[in-house]
Amino acid sequence: MKEEPDSLSVPYNFARCFNAQCPQASKCLRHIATQLDTTDYLYISIVNPARYPADGNQCECFKTTVKVHVAWGLKQLLNRIPYEDAVSIRIQLVGHYGKTGYYRFYRGERGLMPKDQAYIRQLFRNKGIKEEPTYQRYTEEYIW
Repeated sequence: MKEEPDSLSVPYNFARCFNAQCPQASKCLRHIATQLDTTDYLYISIVNPARYPADGNQCECFKTTVKVHVAWGLKQLLNRIPYEDAVSIRIQLVGHYGKTGYYRFYRGERGLMPKDQAYIRQLFRNKGIKEEPTYQRYTEEYIW
């Protein structure tokens, strides 16, 4: 599991916010990103200071620091269910995410967000499979 993000995990084009007086600064990913920056980038994107709201609780740019539970890797997902159900679910996954998207999930190159995990869980339920889908690994991630 990832601990605190390092400067490399802050995407280059993620807008930072330098409004330290904002009442939500300590809970805002945009402000925390300013503290993680290094000299790696000559230029960075920032929130326009002219757009800082008078009431920081109403900021249109606020991004929560709450991490989400991300699942990685589909290689073992279909091993413990009946073959016919596994084939059907795989076809539905390819249809939903496209072949490239499916294989990025399969190889663990791309994480499954909670909505993706819920979609897969629903595919299992639609086949009458009560077992929870399991993945190769899990992490807690910020949604940049």
